[in-house]
Amino acid sequence: MWEDIEAIECLGERGEIIDVTKQTRMIDGQRQQRWLSRRGNEILIERSDGHFETENGEEIIARFPD
Repeated sequence: MWEDIEAIECLGERGEIIDVTKQTRMIDGQRQQRWLSRRGNEILIERSDGHFETENGEEIIARFPD
């Protein structure tokens, strides 16, 4: 079962605020992590620049600066 460990607000390409949650779970002694958009429960991929993109690559979701 996935457990929420961090939640952040991000900005979608269309200017909407998107809640993004980092989740973790243990499977056979291995920790798995994923980022999940609360908009439609989309799985996100964290990019090397720290932002996210949807799994199908159609949208970039930007983190707000700290």
